[in-house]
Amino acid sequence: MRRWFYLLVILQAIFLLAQTGRSELDLRRGQVVVLKTEPVDPRSLFMGNYMNLGYEISQLDLAKVRHDARLEDPGFGGDVYVVLKPGKPYAQPVRVTVSRPKDEPLPYLRGDVMYTEGKFVRIEYGLEHYFIPETKQDEVNRLAAWRQTRPPEIAVEVAVVRQGRGLIKRVLVDGKPLGF
Repeated sequence: MRRWFYLLVILQAIFLLAQTGRSELDLRRGQVVVLKTEPVDPRSLFMGNYMNLGYEISQLDLAKVRHDARLEDPGFGGDVYVVLKPGKPYAQPVRVTVSRPKDEPLPYLRGDVMYTEGKFVRIEYGLEHYFIPETKQDEVNRLAAWRQTRPPEIAVEVAVVRQGRGLIKRVLVDGKPLGF
């Protein structure tokens, strides 16, 4: 009986280490793009402090970006792939497609269409929450205070990996990494 218990504990530990290792490898191997964002500072009772991040590429004007015609259907919802052109200072959307791009040299993010309204489409990428250690909350509060006097330029470095999955590497405030 003890052998089964120890085997189960070991398998769970291996699973957790494999998940962590996969994420670390993805962060190191992924192609990095910088996205412009604006933070909001909510608090979750169960998860602690985090910033809600709204990206420029979350609200796309289909009149300015090549796209599949199906995206103009007001009832469309589901997965889309946004092909990005890395650049200075921020990556820009080049194309939006419903099917995963094949042999695409440019990085692309997979997102979920939340709604379409005329020629505009709202997309979420799973990068909208950035959790903050409790000890670093003062830095975020200073950031919020800056917004009232002089809004800082905020960007996020995202590692884009296989099949359009994105992982936040770090948050940049006026070009400098946020201290955590």
